[in-house]
Amino acid sequence: MELRLSATPEIVKLVARLDHVRGGWTADHSLPAERLQHLASEVRLRSVAAAARMAGLRLTDGQVREVLEGPFDPVWIQPGEAAPVRAYARVLASRFPATGLVSTEEIRRVHALAVGASEPTPWREGPLHHEEFVDGKATGRILHTLPPRFLHERMEDLVTWLEIELREAHHHPLLVIGGFVLAFLGASPFQLANGRTARAMAVGLLRRAGYAHVDYASLDAVVEDTRAGWFEGLGASATQLWVGGANTEPWLAYFLDLLRRQADRAVEAISVERSVLEFTRLQRSILEAVREHGTVGAGLLMSCTGANRNTLKDNLRRLVEKGMLERTGSRRGTRYRLAGAPVGTTAEPTVH
Repeated sequence: MELRLSATPEIVKLVARLDHVRGGWTADHSLPAERLQHLASEVRLRSVAAAARMAGLRLTDGQVREVLEGPFDPVWIQPGEAAPVRAYARVLASRFPATGLVSTEEIRRVHALAVGASEPTPWREGPLHHEEFVDGKATGRILHTLPPRFLHERMEDLVTWLEIELREAHHHPLLVIGGFVLAFLGASPFQLANGRTARAMAVGLLRRAGYAHVDYASLDAVVEDTRAGWFEGLGASATQLWVGGANTEPWLAYFLDLLRRQADRAVEAISVERSVLEFTRLQRSILEAVREHGTVGAGLLMSCTGANRNTLKDNLRRLVEKGMLERTGSRRGTRYRLAGAPVGTTAEPTVH
């Protein structure tokens, strides 16, 4: 396999920024283990919720939490919607690669988890073309993937290339991981869930390369926020991918900026966690409730914390003044959310 990995000044700058985060990452030593585990658990939930919406399911983070935490399907969920949600949660709870090396068997195992299968998924047997949608509208851009007869050989070539590049360090590992994701998506070896499989593998490879912060910010959530760029970068770089003439710069520039956004969110999340330790027990309970439920009112916070209205009101004011919470509305319509949290999300375009 021949894949030319571009290293423009913009890309080099992004690599340096991500390496700076990796070199300065001290979260594992500065926070209690239970807080790190809780944060990682919340990140997985947001990843599952984002992936569900990108797959076309109109579910909020809270609804996904209800699906994952309950022993039975909620009465409001549509038939067939809970299974892919739980399946992707199992993917994110697993390790990639489980055996230490990436192989085609490992890729098929991850995909099987993503679709709820018990055995490694076979490569697809039919043609597959991706049409790009933005805000629910077709753009006319079609991504042509590999014909089925080439999949076995090309995927074997891809995993061999990946392991050689990561071991011999001909290129920076971030470029190699970006190139691997590009080639995998360009091939799209499965009939569905190629995007979910690619993102799960990317997180595993980043963790393997020493980027420990990936456990504390959701890559899926950043893709959801920048999905137009996902399609644009992939469409621009996938042309002539398997004949050695691809221009990888558009995809790598997008992919590394994606990782930069994820890293920024991880740094901010750890910063918030550190500051939370300085708050009173009630203030921590308030922040936990807001983190779990999103935008909330005083009634729910009273129920979650057990505080009376006046005590709660005073502590909410302090948290707003410290920049931890944002207040919207007034009187009975007053609501609180974490500072900088997104107001909402949409479900298009589909990024399976």
